[in-house]
Amino acid sequence: MFSIKQFSILIVISLINTFQAASAEEISFSWPVSCIPGIDCAGTHFRIGYPDVGGTGLSFACSKPGYIGHQGTDIVVSSVDQGIHALAAADGLVRWTEFDKFDRCPDETVRDCDEQNKSELRSGSGGGATLGFNAGNFVAVEHVTENSRYMTLYAHLRRDSLTVAPGDKVVRGQYLGDVASSGNSQIPHLHFGVYKAESNMYRPVDPWKGSCNTSSDGLWASAVPYRLDNLQAANPETSIAKDSEIYLQTIQRSTAKKIIY
Repeated sequence: MFSIKQFSILIVISLINTFQAASAEEISFSWPVSCIPGIDCAGTHFRIGYPDVGGTGLSFACSKPGYIGHQGTDIVVSSVDQGIHALAAADGLVRWTEFDKFDRCPDETVRDCDEQNKSELRSGSGGGATLGFNAGNFVAVEHVTENSRYMTLYAHLRRDSLTVAPGDKVVRGQYLGDVASSGNSQIPHLHFGVYKAESNMYRPVDPWKGSCNTSSDGLWASAVPYRLDNLQAANPETSIAKDSEIYLQTIQRSTAKKIIY
């Protein structure tokens, strides 16, 4: 079992005013994937792994998250080849990218796939910070209003599919790259992380509104399209419990975490 400290990653960076604040309103985020699990995402394994940024073992709805200390939302799509797009969840500025890792990690002994190879957020003067896990190919976008500063992370993307580079401005819904299974991953999915700036660091927050979310009041711009009843309708012959078990056994190729789905 992993301790909560291992999952409480604070990304310490130099926060620079690199573009003008968008408005005085709080940021809200749109669905970051170009398909809906169980509706038009290819494959057979459809699942959402919810965040547990407080390490309590509870998702926003007081039910089970992806695993204890899970810091993002895992949107499982089950196909690298379908070309499912990761989409910018809000207007912002691209701060960091990684683009040349394997689409599908062939072996956990390869450095690209090793859990211990933490993805770096490099700064111009060297140093920087890490994401605390192996995100493979990723895009990190900064979002600023007069009242707040957030960063969104789009991890496990397809090699050489990125359409943006650091310094690019993006708009809500813009195509950033294709969902794949790079980094510490065995099944195609988008790890969507949300971080809020506090002083000189970014702290992970949960965008899902619910009574057990103590990090935010909900940050989605509108009702997200994922619904469990849609998933069940799309897979009437599939046991959701069994499908979840398969997902949890295969989502990461490194040492198993304390799974509580």
